[in-house]
Amino acid sequence: MTELATVSWSELKTFQRCPKQHEYKYTQRLVPKEKSRPLFLGNWVHKALETHHTQGNWKIGHAEYVNQWNKLFEEERLALRTRGKRVGLPFPDIVSRIMRSYLWYYRDDPWETVAVEQEFEVKTPLEVNGVRIYFKGIIDLVIRDEEGRLWIIDHKTASNIPMPTAFHAMDPQLMIYPWAAKLAFGWDVAGIIYNYVKSKPPTVPQLTKTGLVSRRKIITDYPTLMRFIKENDLDPEDFAVARKQLRRKSPFLKRYRYPREKHVTVEILKDALATARAIQTTRRRTRTITRDCQRMCPFHDLCRAELNGFDTTMMRRQQFTLKENKVVDRFGPDDYGEEESD
Repeated sequence: MTELATVSWSELKTFQRCPKQHEYKYTQRLVPKEKSRPLFLGNWVHKALETHHTQGNWKIGHAEYVNQWNKLFEEERLALRTRGKRVGLPFPDIVSRIMRSYLWYYRDDPWETVAVEQEFEVKTPLEVNGVRIYFKGIIDLVIRDEEGRLWIIDHKTASNIPMPTAFHAMDPQLMIYPWAAKLAFGWDVAGIIYNYVKSKPPTVPQLTKTGLVSRRKIITDYPTLMRFIKENDLDPEDFAVARKQLRRKSPFLKRYRYPREKHVTVEILKDALATARAIQTTRRRTRTITRDCQRMCPFHDLCRAELNGFDTTMMRRQQFTLKENKVVDRFGPDDYGEEESD
């Protein structure tokens, strides 16, 4: 009888990036105890968007993470808020600002929700040593647009939203997920929409000690500016130019559409299956050592210690826990990377 093995896109990318990181994460199932700021904040926004689409109320998902935030030690909350030497806002305030801005700008969104957090597991053509490979994942959102076409939506939080000509055209997920959606659910998906949300919330303007509006350069949005004007009893006409620009579009939100292309799908699928084969057949997980190891890899200290022959028993106990066997990766940012990218 043929055995089955499942692989996610996140697992494939991890193996391509560094086989040793793949071993720590997927074979040894190590999970860092210290929370990653980009991952925690990104998942928080994602959960708020999820309950917005499923229950019509973003505050339900928001409340789940507020509860998690309140359970953290003060030192943990401070560490998550600190970037360099600057201490930012508490996460509940950041997400509230982000979501209020998002819902204001997309208040007339023509999207019709088809599916939210849709799990899938599809059979691939690959069989390695009697093991049939299946591809699994979670699709953030599937919508029908105003023209009746289906699109897969990928929510992305980012400290800086990239240009539409950046890496997206070569992002393999662009074609893998529509392919999987067709096999799993029969959906003819037109393509992918990257739904970018900037992880830094709009800045609130400030008044000087003399009661004048500070001239310090900031980046804000229309609803934030209007609240500031109303709360300080200012004349909206004094901000006419800024109001006109910000009302039209937000510097904190972007949506990029990329149509599905058959030839690209075939090529990317071949690459994915080649990586899946390597995962099944490669015995030694080699290290891919680069200048980004310390910044990007949560296993950096452990990897370096073992490279030098040190006993890492205590380090493993102090810095990591074991994750459950079932791991379903979503279509979204890397688990331990920056905020796409920070």
